[in-house]
Amino acid sequence: MPYRGVNKLAQSGEIVASQISTQPASDKVGMGRMLAFIAPCVPFAALGLPLVATLPEYYGTQLQLGAMVGAIFFIVRCFDILIDPVLGHWMDRTRTKLGRFKLWMLICLPILFVSTGFIFMAQKGVGPIYLGLWLFVLYVGFSIAALSQASWGTVLSTDYNERSRIFAWWQVGNIIGILAAALIPVIIQSLGYSYNLGVQIMGAFIMLSLPISIAIALWVVPEKVSNTSTHDLKLSHYFDMWKRKNVRCILWADLFMGLAPGVMAALFFYFFEETKGLTRMECNIAMLLYFVAGIVGAPIWTIASKRMSKHKVLILSSLIFAALYAAMYFAPKGNFIVCAAMTFANGIPYAASLLLTRALMADIGDEVMLETGHDHKGTLMAILSATTKVGYAISALTITILGLLHFNVKAPAQSPADALVWVEILFIGLPVIFLILGALAMKAYDLTPERHEQIMAQLKAKDIV
Repeated sequence: MPYRGVNKLAQSGEIVASQISTQPASDKVGMGRMLAFIAPCVPFAALGLPLVATLPEYYGTQLQLGAMVGAIFFIVRCFDILIDPVLGHWMDRTRTKLGRFKLWMLICLPILFVSTGFIFMAQKGVGPIYLGLWLFVLYVGFSIAALSQASWGTVLSTDYNERSRIFAWWQVGNIIGILAAALIPVIIQSLGYSYNLGVQIMGAFIMLSLPISIAIALWVVPEKVSNTSTHDLKLSHYFDMWKRKNVRCILWADLFMGLAPGVMAALFFYFFEETKGLTRMECNIAMLLYFVAGIVGAPIWTIASKRMSKHKVLILSSLIFAALYAAMYFAPKGNFIVCAAMTFANGIPYAASLLLTRALMADIGDEVMLETGHDHKGTLMAILSATTKVGYAISALTITILGLLHFNVKAPAQSPADALVWVEILFIGLPVIFLILGALAMKAYDLTPERHEQIMAQLKAKDIV
């Protein structure tokens, strides 16, 4: 089908939007399937947290690789970003009896299983080449996993509000995985064992849960396939998507809203241990509370998105996040209760950006499908995945920057006072600025719920979905 505007297509027998305002039963995802779908979120997110929060500090301080760790993570993440457009293109072209995205979920399993073992079971004495090599393999598997699952989520339902529900549960699954990853070192240390052992057991948990959760998802959850052609899908379409205003709005928002928690994760232990005087155990508990709050926040933002459009909720949540985050600067030193309460409060708006940007990009996928006749949801999710990774890649550099500003990454307690001031500036100042910029990026977004209903009516009339 040639490229045509939505309005031109609407002229040929437009279907009244009210005909699809009542959600069909087929678009409602049952709780059993929902839980099966989010099951792989647990090991995926349990892996995602240490990649941004635990492993850079672990390799830099515990395994004594120093400030070069930040540069290694940045370089590997940059290479990883280049993989996403290829993966998205391949996924859009894939058609098998198992499904388009389910096949790729299966492919990621052996890659993640092996690389997780090498990264988490490393001992003191490993060098930068070891870290760089296995980190790259791990990121390839993680990219396949994250992209295939998010893309799979976009086709579970075509309903505007149901997508918010799907990605809210997806976010809950992610947070459960994050909680597991954050809780394991706390439990291990409370039993009198070392922090290093806690990291290794974290890796063992991921390796054990990967095959079980993926098998459950593949067995229980079906995958809907659109009636679109794949023969003329081109890799260049990845870059064509960037020309769309709404896509750019989401990408800029996702970049800035990803940079904020990325910086927070990279510098979390340095900020709370060195400037607020918390112990490692207290820091782990505070991080745990941050993600517990995310479970509380996910349904709040889902309900809010039903009362006002999703993009407006995204703007609101980002501004609330900025205000709460700035307040952490004033947390009294040595007061664990106040620090923990503030991190918990910040976890509530944290939950909004990932679930809402994915749900909004799924809506754009429907618009693209109507105008082009092709299903580019894999490509669109690849673009979104890339911007998220850019944010976390840049945030990893903050460790290297601190090293240049005389912060002692190998022995943080020996850092001079002026270096600790820079920890505060980077940890507080950068995320607040990024969150405000993320909110501003969404001002021009204009795919409303009403417009999406019209798009879905036309897609159904043409028997595309």
